Amino acid sequence: MENMSSCRQQLEALRSQVREQIDSLAALEMAFLDEADYLRRYDQARILRALQDRITQEVRYMRRMEDSASYGFNWAMIITGSAKLALWSLIPPKLHTKEHPLSVGLEHASSDFSRTAAFGTVVVAVGPEGIPDDVQVTSLSQYAREQRKAESEIAATMEDRGYRLVEPENFLRTLDELREQVLRGSVSLPVLNSGPVPH
Repeated sequence: MENMSSCRQQLEALRSQVREQIDSLAALEMAFLDEADYLRRYDQARILRALQDRITQEVRYMRRMEDSASYGFNWAMIITGSAKLALWSLIPPKLHTKEHPLSVGLEHASSDFSRTAAFGTVVVAVGPEGIPDDVQVTSLSQYAREQRKAESEIAATMEDRGYRLVEPENFLRTLDELREQVLRGSVSLPVLNSGPVPH
């Protein structure tokens, strides 16, 4: 009987140790889950920082390209307008009306001097898959020039396709806010188009 009582005591001691081990394992599992969550949030914040750097570089590049295109357009407009002005002003008066030759030249050159085109409108387009996977920098002005449409038409077409168009500076501020929210754990990537992306 004494042997049986001793076995029960040992069995109870073992059960107690097993319970302590289970509790320790549960606490360790929670610590691992907390650490994994922290690493996931830190990794997502790093992804947002990399996206911010990429967007900053692309916006800078697109704006330089727009400035260059505007300069080229204006230069070409001045050259062709000046050439038409000179040519029509020098044509002998017998070939045209009794108007002063400079008036005739200016009349023919005015269309070149008054030509306009869209330049400089660069936006960040956030697509249906959201941040960070579906983000691109777009020049609405370039598309407007290529398609001979107004920038507002290009913007409406993109929005109809599910893109949200955001000013680059607003988007970069939003990325800062998102990064803070991700680190706090209140937001997780991806952030879809219905999420906190300003217009």
